[in-house]
Amino acid sequence: MKTISSLACSASIAACLATSHAFADNLQDAALLKLLQEKGIISAEEAQSLQAEQAQRAQQQATVSMGSKGLKIESADKQASIQIGGRLHADYATHDHEAFANQEDAIDGTQIRRARLYAKGKLNGRWKYVLESDFAGNKVSVKDANLSYKLTSAPITLTVGNQKHAVSMEVEESSNDIMFTERSLVAALTTPYFDRAIGITAASGGSNWHAKAGLFGDGISNNDADEGHGFGARASFAPVLNDNTVVHVGASYGLRKTSDDGLANGKSPSFSYKTTNFSDLKPVNASVADMDKVEVGVLEFAAMHGAWSVQSEIAANNVSRDSGDDLSFSAHYVQLGYSIFGGQRRYKASEGEFKYFNVNTPFNASTGDWGALEVAARFDQIDLEDDNISGGEAKRFTLGLNWYLSRNMRVLFDYSRSYDLDGGAIQNDKGEVADNIDSFAIRTQWAF
Repeated sequence: MKTISSLACSASIAACLATSHAFADNLQDAALLKLLQEKGIISAEEAQSLQAEQAQRAQQQATVSMGSKGLKIESADKQASIQIGGRLHADYATHDHEAFANQEDAIDGTQIRRARLYAKGKLNGRWKYVLESDFAGNKVSVKDANLSYKLTSAPITLTVGNQKHAVSMEVEESSNDIMFTERSLVAALTTPYFDRAIGITAASGGSNWHAKAGLFGDGISNNDADEGHGFGARASFAPVLNDNTVVHVGASYGLRKTSDDGLANGKSPSFSYKTTNFSDLKPVNASVADMDKVEVGVLEFAAMHGAWSVQSEIAANNVSRDSGDDLSFSAHYVQLGYSIFGGQRRYKASEGEFKYFNVNTPFNASTGDWGALEVAARFDQIDLEDDNISGGEAKRFTLGLNWYLSRNMRVLFDYSRSYDLDGGAIQNDKGEVADNIDSFAIRTQWAF
């Protein structure tokens, strides 16, 4: 009976092979083809023919893959693709400070800081596109929306659409990859007018360098007929670069001219920072109602050696006004990180920035693997005092603990203290300048 059953099974397989291409599509496993050949069901020539047929069909089909970078569909000729991914940043923050005069306490609580979906890919080989929208705050806003083309005559990529200015290493880095829940005080001088806007950029990069420059109008959210205009340029160089050690230096310059209605990139001219994104508490705040243009210069230094990494920037603003003297504001930061239990930050020289954190062993409780931990510290300072503008001065110290469960998931714990507040800073209920504002923040993040 066993022999009869085997013969019947073999006959059925042979019949399917002879009559159905669908079964042939399932014979991509070389071991199975070899087994059928050994049992005499198919000949060596037939096995080779089936393998060749499968290879030819595979070359004519699009490929679908799902990994750490999201869902990707790519054409058979590799000339077109679409990749779909997203990010979610869920935040909790609370504060501890003295009573303020004529002002409510900082807002504490929870927030979906970012909830984004994106689609990006390539067309006809040299064209690339990206469209990313954010649904946080129960509203929809467009982030990146642009089209790029890689020139054949030179190693330059042109990009048109809504995109970041080429200003500041910290601004260029993704919020998925920055070391703390909030960017440094330097961002108070850069992000208001040199984050995203509609424009055209030219970028190039090599094994240890990066350069990018562009011209911009206003941001995509500005519906006014009249717009201001801007310019941004950034370059970086890594004189030391290997798998374990990086030394990075860079510089950038930005210019933003206000529109006829006095707006800069669609915003009323001001420079400030909030203790957390939704606290509505601004230890320093400088409004410049008659601003004509603002220029910013940024110097960068970063390094990495094994588990250690350091990053620092110094920024200076020059604000030209329609009436009154020019103003000068400044800010700087230095941050240090050290990874525990394996893993390190990833540096991409062709873009001059740190990318995602490499985790050697992802979290898996059943095997006793806990991912990676990163301890971090940052000191930053800002000065918004000049001429008749008293925006205040502040120093801040931040400690962070980042738990990387995998390349796609992490939890951040931050403690910050703003201190040595002076000038236009907020006052306590005694009429004195308030001091020692503490904030605690937790973020749970996934991104792919």
